[in-house]
Amino acid sequence: MTRVRGFTLLELMVALSLLTLLAGLMFGGFRLASRAWQTVDEHNNVLSETVQAQRLLRRLLARSEARSVPETRETALLSFQGDEHSLIFLSALPQRHSRVSQPAWFYLALDDQEPKQPRLILKSRALSEISPERSKSTVDWYQLVDDFRHPETIAPLLTMPAEDFSLNYLPRHEDGTASDWQADWQEQDALPELVKLQLNEDWPALVVSPGGQPDVIKQLD
Repeated sequence: MTRVRGFTLLELMVALSLLTLLAGLMFGGFRLASRAWQTVDEHNNVLSETVQAQRLLRRLLARSEARSVPETRETALLSFQGDEHSLIFLSALPQRHSRVSQPAWFYLALDDQEPKQPRLILKSRALSEISPERSKSTVDWYQLVDDFRHPETIAPLLTMPAEDFSLNYLPRHEDGTASDWQADWQEQDALPELVKLQLNEDWPALVVSPGGQPDVIKQLD
């Protein structure tokens, strides 16, 4: 009669140790794969938000208007004033569930109140809110700027990380001569030829030609 040989206690302990080691390796691999997937998912979300933000900014800047805006201090300013880190311009505000757009002021700026986490913010205020009754009413430009700069006054439409945000403007020359980019566009009488917006060093600059008719200064109706 043949006797069936079983496993010894030592063999069982070795087998259990190997199974435990394999289970630990598999669990570690699953955790690593899960973290990698989560990182890829987060990166894709940021990428999608950045692409959508660039599309919105391109659309708004491309539809910006050149209006000579009467100011309360008996001056007139072009409805497009900017420097290296902020820009106020007049453009068309899309309406939900409607094909009709209304003119609105937009404020694009770098919010660096938290130096370690600078953000790009976009705010908007309808033109009708500033001049609800008479379209020829003067605008307190400095009050408008002050309202945009205070976070408790106007909530942002868009916020996104922007570690290397900057704006540059290319002047328009009718004679076709080359121009150099400049860091501000203030007290001008026409829109620039191009606006260059840099979000961060990992993205190519967003270059937009503002306005459909950049040489026409439209008066407020």
